[in-house]
Amino acid sequence: MADDFLSDEDKALFRESMRSVKPLTQQAKKVKVSQPKPAIPKKKPPQPTQEKKTYYLSDMIVDTVLSETILSYMHPSLSNQRFKALRTGQIPWEARLDLHGLKSENARDTLCQFIQTQAENDKRCILIIHGKGGYLGAPPVIKNLLNRWLPQLDEVLAFHSALPKDGGSGAVYVLLKRKR
Repeated sequence: MADDFLSDEDKALFRESMRSVKPLTQQAKKVKVSQPKPAIPKKKPPQPTQEKKTYYLSDMIVDTVLSETILSYMHPSLSNQRFKALRTGQIPWEARLDLHGLKSENARDTLCQFIQTQAENDKRCILIIHGKGGYLGAPPVIKNLLNRWLPQLDEVLAFHSALPKDGGSGAVYVLLKRKR
């Protein structure tokens, strides 16, 4: 028997305390079952825009430059003082890209991806090595294309051929716009 462990005194005490208890009435109660709410998909936190920007760059060379030609470009919104700091190497470059030896299509894709990445990472000044090219007296292909492409890129404020210690006329310093 299950209640053998209770003493007669405990049983009497239990009965006494239960004497005033009334059983619950057995009425059928209707319980409203609410329709399950459709699951609301959780919003994903906004991801940083890492989508690849598409650039449409012209390859048409208007003025051919030679191996030793100094490249120089300044956006009208840039101050002369800031441009002077760029061309004299007073702005330290923070990232470097070496394009010499690449085919023009590969160089364009690499350049665009590099510029976009550096601009997103808030880099202000970068060094791009294009080489002097121009074998057998032919004009340097990548240097000419770079001279054409860089002014077309929204991120570029200015560029100028580098100092000899950074590659001279075979490289350019590029000043990028601030990220907004």
